[in-house]
Amino acid sequence: MTILSSRNSLGHREGRARIDPLSAVAEVNEAVRDGLDRDAVLALIARRARELVGASACAVMTLEEGEDLLVRAVDGAAVRQLRGTWVPTENTLEGDVVRSQQPMTVTDLVDDRDGVPLAAVGLRSVLLVPVPGYERPGGVIQVADGGGRRFTAEDVRVVSLFAPHVGMEVEHDRACSNLERLAITTPDTKPLEQTLDTLTRSVVAATGARACAVYLLDGDLSLRLSACYGPVETLEAGMAGVGSSGVPNLAQAAIAARSPIVQEEVLAELVGGRPESAGPRRQGSAGREAVLVCVPLMSRGVVLGVLCSQCPAGEHPSKLELAYLSIIAGKAASAVDSSQLVAAAQEKAALEERQRLARELHDSVSQALYGIALGARTARQVLDYAPEQVDQPIGYILQLAEAGLADMRALIFELRPQALAEEGLVVALHKQLAALHARHGVVTHADLGTEPAAALKVKQAFYRIAQEALQNIARHAHAHHVTMRLDSSAGELVLEISDDGTGFDPSASFPGHLGLRSMRERINEIGGALEIISAPGEGTRVRARGNSR
Repeated sequence: MTILSSRNSLGHREGRARIDPLSAVAEVNEAVRDGLDRDAVLALIARRARELVGASACAVMTLEEGEDLLVRAVDGAAVRQLRGTWVPTENTLEGDVVRSQQPMTVTDLVDDRDGVPLAAVGLRSVLLVPVPGYERPGGVIQVADGGGRRFTAEDVRVVSLFAPHVGMEVEHDRACSNLERLAITTPDTKPLEQTLDTLTRSVVAATGARACAVYLLDGDLSLRLSACYGPVETLEAGMAGVGSSGVPNLAQAAIAARSPIVQEEVLAELVGGRPESAGPRRQGSAGREAVLVCVPLMSRGVVLGVLCSQCPAGEHPSKLELAYLSIIAGKAASAVDSSQLVAAAQEKAALEERQRLARELHDSVSQALYGIALGARTARQVLDYAPEQVDQPIGYILQLAEAGLADMRALIFELRPQALAEEGLVVALHKQLAALHARHGVVTHADLGTEPAAALKVKQAFYRIAQEALQNIARHAHAHHVTMRLDSSAGELVLEISDDGTGFDPSASFPGHLGLRSMRERINEIGGALEIISAPGEGTRVRARGNSR
């Protein structure tokens, strides 16, 4: 390994292709602006970087989610087969460069470490330049030549010119990947604020915007800042206009027009006293021009807010960038609309759950407490007139207290959202059986085994099915014995609940009774199957079957 040096040999300088580095960078800029395929842009970078330093080969590697490097582009003789190969970041020079974010040169590399794909084809002198990223490194640009070549500080400077372009392409890839995940991520697992934050970051990463923000309309039609990335105060200053009271007029204009608006402003004239984050004024200039873009968020014909972006000074957005901003605005609108729908559904479900719990409290705990109070009065009277008979009311009090305690444990378990994840499905089912026995005197038998290795949503579905089945038994079956079995094998979870009650006709209609429909809906949500076997006078067996994943 060598220390970077500013010296260069005359023979090497003469061997370089006669290409102006700034012209090569401008060529890459044009390719990016014209929307050239990202792999094609990386291939162009590999070709120009190799030519500018007169090397034999160049490879552009990007850091992927698994924290390994993927060779996305190569240029030079005998290295085309390396495209698409993986390079680990553990115990490799590439990994050292990724972690240190410092360039590195190696002369006459020895095969004592994994990685360095260009060295595998006999190119022993290697220059590695880190690729920057927004939240984590972007990758590595690697150029290589035959043994004995000494890469210089000038070589590092030239190759480093292309590192930000590679970083932008990497961030664009990551932003697109995030958007794909957003399309399949439900709002309850990814909060709306996090979704909108990801979208604003993707705009800055993909378009080079100075700042991006999302505003949502409140009930009084005022705009509320919900997500932003970059110096959003200068963006708001440009949108507000002279004499405003902080209301982003340009955003309101885009909402009123229900279409994107692009406007160029001079920030110094608009703001007057510039905020510190906007940077110092340039000498001899009245202000700094900025191009502002506002795109309304629309879903199902309704405007929900606006996405605002501030382009770099003096640069107007291209048609491709405007189309991209419209796509992002559509994603944001869908996320907001979905979040509102889910919030309404959750509020309805919460109301229904509160009503159910109120009924449970009335039917179980409140009645148990009333019975305990009645039993205590009876016991006090018995003590006055027949002390030898006090055991009977005291036993009644103890029985009711145990039933109330079992009911409270089951209800408290349901009120804690994390309880199933913390205590497990087996514990939850045991508590439901204990409540059934304590409240109704039903003899229960459980064969539940150990906690199954199933996804939480699967456990939740099976728990609710068991809960509904036991409630049906308590209300309608008049059963004396209940048996519950839980089996988990071969990636499948099977729950069976049987009783010796009165039974019923499963094919009959029961208006106003939603228990059976609720069980079927829950098993359908996880792609499982529900079987109900029963007949009048022959008891009932409920069997739920589903994939444990």
